[in-house]
Amino acid sequence: MDRLSALRAALIPVGLIALALAGALAVLATGPLAVTPDALLAAVIGRGSPEAELALNLRGPRLLAALTTGAALAGAGAGFQILFRNPLAAPDLLGVSSGAGLGAALALLLGAGAALVQGAAFAGGLAAGALALACAALTRSGDGRLALILCGVVAGALASAGLGLVVILAEPYSQLPSITFWLLGSFTRATLAEAVVALVPVAVGAAVLMGLGFRLDILSLGDEQARSLGLRARPLRLLALAGAALMTSSAVAVAGVVGWIGLLAPHAARLIVGERAGRLIPAAMALGGLFALVIDRLATAFGPAEIPVGLLSAAIGAPAFLILFVATSRRT
Repeated sequence: MDRLSALRAALIPVGLIALALAGALAVLATGPLAVTPDALLAAVIGRGSPEAELALNLRGPRLLAALTTGAALAGAGAGFQILFRNPLAAPDLLGVSSGAGLGAALALLLGAGAALVQGAAFAGGLAAGALALACAALTRSGDGRLALILCGVVAGALASAGLGLVVILAEPYSQLPSITFWLLGSFTRATLAEAVVALVPVAVGAAVLMGLGFRLDILSLGDEQARSLGLRARPLRLLALAGAALMTSSAVAVAGVVGWIGLLAPHAARLIVGERAGRLIPAAMALGGLFALVIDRLATAFGPAEIPVGLLSAAIGAPAFLILFVATSRRT
């Protein structure tokens, strides 16, 4: 690859990030409270009109939650797919989403408030991911990736069993609808403070994955190849998976269970920027945030009743993934 092609490939993720931010601005500037982009920018610094400040206060937290969730799930999905060399690897590979769902369901069963529900979801997701990583670290399997997958399946199954028990114990007329609605996913619950707090672990996880950079590409070649190049494969893989699990648990804590973003966005980004982790992860995060914005806008576009974003992400993501799969197979 010549220098011009390398520069072009490096700038594509930047362009995708700019596109996601432009999409966010377009969402804020349209709708019943339509305001101009310059008025919105003035409202951000506290000098906007009352209409612009109202639009920012009403839509800002939901918008930030959508961007954070989409970027986190897509970045984690890209990291898993690189590490496991598996195009079907998704953010729930370590059982993080199931653990977060169990934590939130337990909090709702006990009558906790919104902040405690999100905190319990975050803790449950991290606990499930930590269980899978600890189980894999104790094994002496020759193939570390296989051990991680098996331990992730076990952690996810245990969390799903616990969630089923909580659903059975829930009061059917008050607690059960709340648990079901949370599990279907929504961005409307997040406050500005909660969305900003969620940015911190997402940023930490993303920094870990992008900081590893070319090491992720080497790890994808296998442990023997990584060791021959002087890398400690197991600790680096566990560090990368911990970062991805942190991003996933943060996203689920904010929005509930939203599928397909972590599977679809990395595939779309791979078609645009290629396989290298340094470009694939930020590009996938930008596309994931943009996809989350689209499904959030569609969630309120069909009447007064909001459609859960988890349903929309599956309804749109499944056929879109099939189209990407066909397009990718024809290129190879």
